Amino acid sequence: MKNLERTRASVLVAFLAIGVAGLGVSLNGLQEQPFPHSDHQGLFPLCTGCHEGIPLGDASDWYPEPASCEGCHDGEERARVSWIGPEQRIDNLEFEHQAHAQELEREGDPEQDCSACHIPAGEGRMFVSDSIQVATCWGCHAHETDDHYDVDQQCESCHVPLARTDFELERIEALPIPASHESELFLSEDHGRIVAGRSDRCATCHVQDKCVSCHVTPDLDPIVALPFAPEGMELPAMEAEYPEPGSHLDEGWIDAHQVQAAPERCNSCHTTDDCRTCHIAIVPAIVEALPERANTVAPGVMLEPRSPDTHESVFFMEAHPTLAASDDRSCATCHVETFCVECHDAAPGGGYHPGGFVARHSAEAFGREAECADCHSPQLFCRECHSEAGLTSSGRLGSGYHNGGGVWLLRHGQAARQGLESCTSCHKQRDCVQCHGVLGAFKVSPHGPDFDAERAWSRSARTCLACHVRNPLNGGEP
Repeated sequence: MKNLERTRASVLVAFLAIGVAGLGVSLNGLQEQPFPHSDHQGLFPLCTGCHEGIPLGDASDWYPEPASCEGCHDGEERARVSWIGPEQRIDNLEFEHQAHAQELEREGDPEQDCSACHIPAGEGRMFVSDSIQVATCWGCHAHETDDHYDVDQQCESCHVPLARTDFELERIEALPIPASHESELFLSEDHGRIVAGRSDRCATCHVQDKCVSCHVTPDLDPIVALPFAPEGMELPAMEAEYPEPGSHLDEGWIDAHQVQAAPERCNSCHTTDDCRTCHIAIVPAIVEALPERANTVAPGVMLEPRSPDTHESVFFMEAHPTLAASDDRSCATCHVETFCVECHDAAPGGGYHPGGFVARHSAEAFGREAECADCHSPQLFCRECHSEAGLTSSGRLGSGYHNGGGVWLLRHGQAARQGLESCTSCHKQRDCVQCHGVLGAFKVSPHGPDFDAERAWSRSARTCLACHVRNPLNGGEP
């Protein structure tokens, strides 16, 4: 008996720690009184006389048939009794009577029979207790720690996974919580390490349903290794809980988070819906890679948008046109055009522009009385309206908008030099290079008289490269 495998070393201790009474289990079953073993000791010299199936592992023959009682309790010599036997015990122990019986037989110790575990020390052979005898069990089974519920214990050595039990809701809710689970860092840092080490320990008290209630993308190997609850098992209410990691509390996290963002790091807590609360336009690829909330069991963090720190300045309203003009794509991350129009509209008596501005905006735009690009994208905002009004050019010679005078094509050079930005509201570079360029039809130089190419290149090579693909002063070489 001393040589029992260590994998079974904690079986009975685990049984006791959970507590037979606490599990609602007794040998009484539905009986009002325990079976009076001591009154029958003269009839049954061996325990297997009535419990033959226990050491054989045959659950159907653990207890005698109730009809067996009628042999003595016939109603004449002895009063009739109603004995229906105990209910099947429901627990989560990896315990087999048969294995113990075989081990006892191999040990060959005549003193180690059923009484070793079921009869208190000093009592008679038939003084059977309703619970396991602690002192006897400790003689063979020693637990490796004083804390039975230590999260680092090999729970699977003595317990079957929760999914393999028939526990009811009350039993599941009564499962003990290890002290380590009470740590403030357990959810944010510790539980991932513990699960990655041995997920089979977690299966003792948890099913995969618990994981998917929080994990947006629960395809991690330790989670997949956990079984789902069987059909019909009622589980405690599971509310998603997302502790904020320490990195998210750092100053400047919002500005720096895109550098650390990666699907495999973010998809435990975030859905694409979280990111899209801020990323309205120019959505990053990582946002597209995250699942949508509608397709997940877990809700994700469910972020709410908030303004960047720069917007909290008391001078932000005065400064925002400059910021918007320098990089309107940054604004488009959170705002759509209608957000701006609420203030910058042409309504009479209000808005940024005075009443009737649309009717006369072309003159002010051409004369640069206002910097339209501070708020508008000429390539998008202006073109959309001009196209709807039919004020766009069609091809190289179709004047379209330029119908105020004849031969516009011959006069457009001066207008382009005065306000090239206005031209870009309808035209693209390819419209110009059809005539202006070494490969154009007419090879007309866009440069005015006395143009100094070397001086222009030295002052701003970038301006030259707007049309030239390479250095024009070096024979086309870079």
